[in-house]
Amino acid sequence: MHSSTAPTTIRSEWRREFLSVLPHNRAHAGAIRAAIAVVLPIAILSLTGHPTLTLYATFGAMAGVFGRHSTYAARWRLQTAAGLALTTAVVVGTLVGVVAPASFLAVAAIAVLSVAGLLLSRRIGLLPVPSLFLVFATGSTSAFAHAPADLIWAAVLPLGAATFAVLLGQVGRILPSLRDSAATSTPAKHGLRPAVPFRDILGAPGVRRDIVRYLVGPLAAGALATAVGIGHPYWAAVAATVPLSGATLGAQLGRGSQRLVGTILGVALAALLLSFDPPLVWLIVIVAAAQLWAELFILRNYALATVGVTPLALVMVHLASPLPLAELVSDRLVETVIGVVVAVVVLVATPAHPRREPRLAPQ
Repeated sequence: MHSSTAPTTIRSEWRREFLSVLPHNRAHAGAIRAAIAVVLPIAILSLTGHPTLTLYATFGAMAGVFGRHSTYAARWRLQTAAGLALTTAVVVGTLVGVVAPASFLAVAAIAVLSVAGLLLSRRIGLLPVPSLFLVFATGSTSAFAHAPADLIWAAVLPLGAATFAVLLGQVGRILPSLRDSAATSTPAKHGLRPAVPFRDILGAPGVRRDIVRYLVGPLAAGALATAVGIGHPYWAAVAATVPLSGATLGAQLGRGSQRLVGTILGVALAALLLSFDPPLVWLIVIVAAAQLWAELFILRNYALATVGVTPLALVMVHLASPLPLAELVSDRLVETVIGVVVAVVVLVATPAHPRREPRLAPQ
């Protein structure tokens, strides 16, 4: 590409990524399933007097986010793999919390799980790339101290919630009236794919550059936030993974911009809602609405999705470990900026090959 046209192309790609809202494409079917999968464990644990355990279960439930446009067989495989990966991330984060919570060890664990998410995506076609979810799960659970006995909860709760999410994703097989068109159709791009050997993954064009990005981005962002002493350094690491999934630099910058704008709007909304100090039942209602909103837009416009993701994340933290609202809000904003800036630096420092590489279709 000629150097004089590169900035114009980047701007065009940024604008397209930032402003476009993809078609609905029966987004409500997957959104309702994902919302039920996440909210039900939170409601059960909270209403039975165990709100501090909700964090463990929530991440396993996020297996329901994957495979929404796949056949039932493919959805089963993708969500099962995601559930096992998320459970592993929760166990690793809890183990770090037993040994050295909120430390540079936690940052290292986050970076390793980020790369693992990338490789898992390339191996079985798991989309969205689960690195963001694995970083979030590892970072959240490693952020505070745990007793060794907590490792039992860290294994059982996310695995149980993931199992429920996987079964919920198959409900159309049992109840044909609830069957969604995406799962009953069988286009090849949404069907069951053979696993790609790791040798082929590592030999694919650009994959080593992507591994560096997924390792260095969350590692640098998390380490910087930890060194500065901000309360939730994993939020910076999560934000640093968001722009990495774009197909081009312009699209990646668009994703980063969406994260910033969506976070600002979401923080304002969360601050407004939490300022009323709502009772537990209303917090659960907020979680349900935020999760449903996020899933309706997660594959259509990331900024709109983040408006829901942000209150969801803040309420989850509030349930598990209540903090002053001002501290919670400021941490989220500052760390999002840190993460996105670090991601942009990493992307610019590791330019892609001029030829665009193929992308997998959303599952």
